[in-house]
Amino acid sequence: MDLKLEDSVAWSEAIFGKCALGDKRLTRRLVKISNQLSRNQNNSLSKSCEGEGALIEGSYRFIRNERVSATEIAKGGYDVTGYLAQTVPLLLAIEDSTSLSYEHSVREELGLTGNNKRAKKRGYIVHSTMLMDAEKEKTLGLIAQERWCREVDSFGKRNKRTKTAYEEKESYKWEKNSHELEKRLGSKLVDTISVCDREADIYEYIQYKLANNQRFVVRASYDRKLKDITEDLFQHVGNEETLGVYTIEVAQKAQRKKRLVELEIKAKQVTFKPPKRRADAPTKLQPVTLNVVIAREKSPPTDQVLEWILLTTEPISTFEEVRKITRYYELRWRIEDFHKAWKTGRGVEKLRMQCSNNLEKMIVILSFLAIRLLQLKEYFEPELLGPDENDVCVSCEELLTEIEWKVLWKTVEKKDFPLNPPNAAWAYQAIAKLGGWSNSKRTGKASWATIWDGWYRLTERVEGFLLAQAIGVIKM
Repeated sequence: MDLKLEDSVAWSEAIFGKCALGDKRLTRRLVKISNQLSRNQNNSLSKSCEGEGALIEGSYRFIRNERVSATEIAKGGYDVTGYLAQTVPLLLAIEDSTSLSYEHSVREELGLTGNNKRAKKRGYIVHSTMLMDAEKEKTLGLIAQERWCREVDSFGKRNKRTKTAYEEKESYKWEKNSHELEKRLGSKLVDTISVCDREADIYEYIQYKLANNQRFVVRASYDRKLKDITEDLFQHVGNEETLGVYTIEVAQKAQRKKRLVELEIKAKQVTFKPPKRRADAPTKLQPVTLNVVIAREKSPPTDQVLEWILLTTEPISTFEEVRKITRYYELRWRIEDFHKAWKTGRGVEKLRMQCSNNLEKMIVILSFLAIRLLQLKEYFEPELLGPDENDVCVSCEELLTEIEWKVLWKTVEKKDFPLNPPNAAWAYQAIAKLGGWSNSKRTGKASWATIWDGWYRLTERVEGFLLAQAIGVIKM
């Protein structure tokens, strides 16, 4: 299956065309809504209809249809991701949670998203799992997502958590999504590594993954007790010999400047002593053996030391093996990009549906459109782009049609066409420039939002050219 990311019609058909909604007409309407939203920069469903009354009525009738469920819409997209995953040698299942908040009338049907019981906004807590090709470092799509509302009555009852069964806690979300991975990936699960941040450092979750031979990389949060060793986890592994040193670039963020960071790596296999739980807890904890990797900044310039302590099932015999583990964790930031694309790029928190069921359907549809934003950036970013852009020989016609690249050339370069089509690196940067990119950070790379803006503007220009051609204003 080819998603054809650059073609909104083909992409919408691929993602939603096989959704089992009980009526083929409903599925066709879903595909049409996805295409409308994909082609339109406005996040409003009504604006995506561009003033067509029948289209507006049909779109909202679909969203309000009680036979249509957010679960079935999502399942269709997950199935596509599961299908694409079958031919990928190694998969990363990257997980994280976020909140979606609203303050219009629908808030009364939603739950708390923070620590303020009197907050004007209420919404959903969402836990998502997206799949990536570990070798190509490309996003495949969403494979699982859970959405829930925290009950307002549960506010301030933190002291009761110790008496709550693990399966009834919010933290069970990590294992719950693992069950979804098992169901959708089948035998391909052996080639899948779950990548999670510190929130997933839950003993029951780690024990479950190990007992079911599931691979993972989880950032440690707790300095756990070790079996038959007096030292705790962090000190024990920290005393190991350094396996090697490597350098990464830490991106600019808020008050933090961009800088190169030299990390030294240590690794050790350890056995955890199970923490104490209440006697009647249904999940019995046993000692677990796993590998631990520490990547720590060497000679940090400030007191804020970059350090990752990673719990993993992956081998740690050589520096190369351990470096792969840290790289997998570095790729975890892609799900943060997904959240940003969902909220900023697709405006999921700007939705104004008056019913929570209708709101949830739109939330799900926009989640897949947000993934497409990330994939478009990856699609246009040349894989062979190296230190010297002149080394790239892939033609732009691998990415764009002849009309698209020629319209792009006249828009950006404003001069006669070259004898041969320019390369893919030019196409990437030209689309980025059309989106307002100036390479001010000297990285040579544009954000997903910039690529999306540039692609949207190019699509508009191409449509204008084809329309002018159709009415005879211009000729090829």
